[in-house]
Amino acid sequence: MLTKLLLCASLALTGVLAAAQGCEAVRGSTFTVGVEKLQYLPLHTVDGNNHFGGFARDVLDAFAADHGYTFDYIPLPINRLYARFLTERTLDFKYPDNPQWREELRGGAQLSYSSVVVSTEEGAMVLPHKLGKPLSSLKTLGTVLGFTPWPYKAAIDSRALKVSTSNTTDGLLRLAMMGNLDAAYVNVDVAGYMLAGALKAPGALVFDPGLPHARSDFRLATWRCKEVVEQFNRFLQREQGRLQQLRASYRIGEAGGNGR
Repeated sequence: MLTKLLLCASLALTGVLAAAQGCEAVRGSTFTVGVEKLQYLPLHTVDGNNHFGGFARDVLDAFAADHGYTFDYIPLPINRLYARFLTERTLDFKYPDNPQWREELRGGAQLSYSSVVVSTEEGAMVLPHKLGKPLSSLKTLGTVLGFTPWPYKAAIDSRALKVSTSNTTDGLLRLAMMGNLDAAYVNVDVAGYMLAGALKAPGALVFDPGLPHARSDFRLATWRCKEVVEQFNRFLQREQGRLQQLRASYRIGEAGGNGR
């Protein structure tokens, strides 16, 4: 037990020292970017070979190439990713991130966040014949492990709604398609992409805009590389046309709102 406590203390100290040292934003630098080990196309994905891809990879690689940086992507399960980034501080960056996600883990941490890389809709995907039913009709809501369906917090806290989790997005959608869940809370672009592609069931589930939903802003976050984030913000502003073409090529925003 003592050994474990000493190890945890050592990791925390290492993280604090790393954050205090800052990072050198010069051509040739290599940075670690923690990413979600999740199939989440078209926004981002990690395939069976542990390769990070999708819209986010294209954006981050384009920025890195412009500045002569190398990004070393580290795919991790969502809960482990939070631990590596927020507690151990052994990653230079986390993507995606948002200051409103998992606030209980942030503890007032002084992180630097980029401007919005992409904004998409998150909401309830339901069977077509359930479209338009009131929130009170929902008894079970599914989400991916590590995600928080915060627009439903009041219903969950009052126990009017039971939450189930799945390890994968396709597994979550399958449960909803089979009627084992009243609704699946998921990114609408991702759900539409997966239903039409991997699941070969376009339209089997539909987004219900009458139920609680929210825009989800994806940002790049860092403990110690604020200068790189500032460079990234200038890149996002300068390359708006280029990014819009990328969003269009991935059909982001077509399923449930306007991506940006």
